[in-house]
Amino acid sequence: AGKSTLVVRAALELAAAGRPLMVVAQTNAQVDDLVVRLAEKEPELPVGRLHSSDSDPYDKALDALENVRTSAKAGDLAGLDIVLSTAAKWAHVKTDEPWRHAIVDEAYQMRSDALLAVAGLFERALFVGDPGQLDPFSIVGGEQWAGLSYDPSASAVTTLLAHNPELPQHRLPVSWRLPASAAPLVSDAFYPYTPFRSGTAAGQRRLGFAVPSDGSGPDRVIDEAAESGWGLLELPARHTP
Repeated sequence: AGKSTLVVRAALELAAAGRPLMVVAQTNAQVDDLVVRLAEKEPELPVGRLHSSDSDPYDKALDALENVRTSAKAGDLAGLDIVLSTAAKWAHVKTDEPWRHAIVDEAYQMRSDALLAVAGLFERALFVGDPGQLDPFSIVGGEQWAGLSYDPSASAVTTLLAHNPELPQHRLPVSWRLPASAAPLVSDAFYPYTPFRSGTAAGQRRLGFAVPSDGSGPDRVIDEAAESGWGLLELPARHTP
């Protein structure tokens, strides 16, 4: 529904207004993707990529971007317009003064305890996410918190709204990823209370192949998806390694 586009646009507009910000994502791949998108939109804008001390902490393609500075230390990125990192890395950052603004991407993938660990780093934030996603995963049993408003295993957005029900909420009613043939199916099945439509009309998008189908089950499903906009391949039940 254009979530990443919204994150990039909001970050660029805040930076252009002279308001430095931090961006929180949930995985290194998500952070790297946002860094690349920002660099493509504004190649002259200084962007910081805060990473861990692991041996391979980020996509090395970022090293080719002249406006991107990478470091494992937040102090090395001080003064940059936009600094991005994972929630896990931000949780270890100490700062004397919080950022005035933050954007939390994929906020429904974030557990509320992870939000608590970074909440002191910013004064206000834009949370962007997909309410139709599965709840965050935890290997620790959460029975003792089940049903409580401060359940640390609940999503960051769920806990945030439980304690701040007056916060404004905005919907993104258009999906640019799904074609007109598939959007109603997904919307009705997974988003009955937050419906959306496709950003393109019927016939504007099509899928074609350079080689013919071999007639196998997977190929038939792919052909069906190309024809109708979606397909379902059900694998036989079995135990796999």
